[in-house]
Amino acid sequence: MAAALVAVVAAPSTAQTAEDFAAKVINAPMPGSLQVYGIPKPALTRTKDVDGGKMLKLVIPGADKDPWKIQLQSPTVAPVAKGDRLVLAFHVRATGMPAGTKAKIASAGIQLNKEPYTTILGGPIEVGEAFEFQQVSGRADRDYAAGELMASLQLATGKQTFEFGPMFIINLDKK
Repeated sequence: MAAALVAVVAAPSTAQTAEDFAAKVINAPMPGSLQVYGIPKPALTRTKDVDGGKMLKLVIPGADKDPWKIQLQSPTVAPVAKGDRLVLAFHVRATGMPAGTKAKIASAGIQLNKEPYTTILGGPIEVGEAFEFQQVSGRADRDYAAGELMASLQLATGKQTFEFGPMFIINLDKK
């Protein structure tokens, strides 16, 4: 799994081992550790399509004017310093969509884990039928304590089904 991250996320940076790169993950990335907000958390499903062999299947009943009312979340477990390069990377696909359409995630980002829930990086993405490794990146605007930030995917954008594999918050500047 870490080798796949090195290949996808760190390709443009200096060479490093999978173990070095895995040490930069600052959340609990596996689907069983992810938090679901707004709907009951489903049981894990086995799949050969993502690293780790397990996924979460989230059935979104419909759109809401506030897309954050249904979220997939994961808090950080390590501090982040001002200027650190952060990457949110995750495996996802949408199923049951009409041919030629994509499901929408209103915001895939890293945000405060308390009010006012300000997003520090990220934006909307579209998801197709095949598992994709999506990523968004940016820099920390200030210092944050462990747990003060979280990954947040805002999912209440329509009647759709998402399947998620691991979701990583990576601090490329973590030593």
